[in-house]
Amino acid sequence: MIPSIAKLPRVSLGNYPTPLMEARRLSAALSGPRIIIKRDDLTGLALGGNKCRKLEFVMADAQQKGVDTVITSGSSQSNFALQMAAAARKLGMETYLLLVKGVHVEKQGNLLLHDILNSAVNILDVADPSEMFTTMLKKMNELADELRSKGRNPLVIPAGADIPLGIVGWVNAAEEIGQQLKDQKIGAQYVVLPHGGGGTQAGLVLGFKQLKLPLNVVGISVMSKKGKAIDEVVTLVNEAAKLLALDVAVTPDEVTLYDDYIGQGYGIITDDCIEAIRLVAQMEGIFLDPVYTGKAMAGLIDLIHKGQFTSKDTVVFVHTGGLPAVFAYHQELAIHTKLSRGFS
Repeated sequence: MIPSIAKLPRVSLGNYPTPLMEARRLSAALSGPRIIIKRDDLTGLALGGNKCRKLEFVMADAQQKGVDTVITSGSSQSNFALQMAAAARKLGMETYLLLVKGVHVEKQGNLLLHDILNSAVNILDVADPSEMFTTMLKKMNELADELRSKGRNPLVIPAGADIPLGIVGWVNAAEEIGQQLKDQKIGAQYVVLPHGGGGTQAGLVLGFKQLKLPLNVVGISVMSKKGKAIDEVVTLVNEAAKLLALDVAVTPDEVTLYDDYIGQGYGIITDDCIEAIRLVAQMEGIFLDPVYTGKAMAGLIDLIHKGQFTSKDTVVFVHTGGLPAVFAYHQELAIHTKLSRGFS
């Protein structure tokens, strides 16, 4: 572990290392690169997901500050909001969520699980989902002030924990992936993952560069256009490097990102996403989610078809979790499924 990370407070929330699994049938079906799936859907916190790594550092910091209530934002089916709420319960804290109205606001998927956790949820109708990173921050701070006036000690955690301290969890993951590849004698060249707020990609970019591992991190944006998404990664990498006292910096031309697979917008499922979810399930018995990993896999499949990745390459696909959202999207997913009523 990087020495400056070892000095930071950390609380155990997940099961690590998560598996690095060969996807032989998927690779064969695509006639493309060797595909290895990093199973961060198996972290174990609230049905798993990549945000668990960030929360181990963010929530430890909250504990040290005597925080009794955490506040965050996200979409109505936010994976981060669910994992944070579960972590808060595990640590004896209350959760307040100011969520932006997404595609699915029925009590299904993540919202159903919030009901079970007894999270305080307020869904607001805003103009654009990206307001979870801007407008909602002001509203969260106003809520924090209100709670302080009532004697609580709240902490506002920005959506996705895409802050320098949160990034640390994925700098650690870069080392974990590097060690697994070495142990399994896998010579990978690429790591492909969904890009939402940029924190996971930023952590991997920083970690691989600090450790001098020759892995190109490829982000598939599910929300922001290319320029903005790249700027998010660069800012987070450089801020996290400063936090960790690392002599590392990146520029925009060092960040690889595609914004061709967003579709009509964040959280709006695409036909290619549906087909990617079905293909991976039928080839590997692994379920992807309709907001992040489904679109990222659709991007990987298209890039394979375009020759960006060939049979000579090895690609690590990071499964960032999000399984509960599958159930909220049951109508979109089921309409493509032929249900057999019997056997002839």
